[in-house]
Amino acid sequence: MKVILKLLLLITLGLFHLQCTEFEEDKGHMPTEELPEQESWDNNIFFTRDNYRRAMLTAGYIAKYSKKKHTILKEGVKVDFYDEQGVLKSVLTSEEGKILDEKQDMYAYGNVVVRGVNGTTLYTEELFWDNKAGEIVSKVPVKITTVTDTLFGDTFRSDPDLIEYEITNAHGTSEKMLQVSE
Repeated sequence: MKVILKLLLLITLGLFHLQCTEFEEDKGHMPTEELPEQESWDNNIFFTRDNYRRAMLTAGYIAKYSKKKHTILKEGVKVDFYDEQGVLKSVLTSEEGKILDEKQDMYAYGNVVVRGVNGTTLYTEELFWDNKAGEIVSKVPVKITTVTDTLFGDTFRSDPDLIEYEITNAHGTSEKMLQVSE
């Protein structure tokens, strides 16, 4: 009988302890500070400078992280670049990207292609859009093609029109006469 009473007392205390114990709510595997404040699908973002539309970005998925001050772009990225008169000058496509919100600068990653309306095309894996300077920069190997040229290089800097550009360690084929400084 004493054994049964001790057992009942033990069970009762155990149940009482379970009722008084707070269980933490399962909040998933990701801490909330890593979740975006805003998400959107199939939207456009307009970049302006000096009151002119300089670019229009389209992405399949956009996630804004206000605390980190950046926006993540995924599921296909496309950026149309315009001149001061609003005329389309080039189109950038990539797999994904990242916008630094304060400066409206952008990184593009994965199969980056920039096609100028002049027929020039740039291929690289990473590209940086410097919004203030109004230029695109790649610090990884690039390939640039025109109707008559195919050039390769280690780094690249250009206006978004792909008209005035610099390539370091350039090599390839060209039908243009180039001045080489010694």
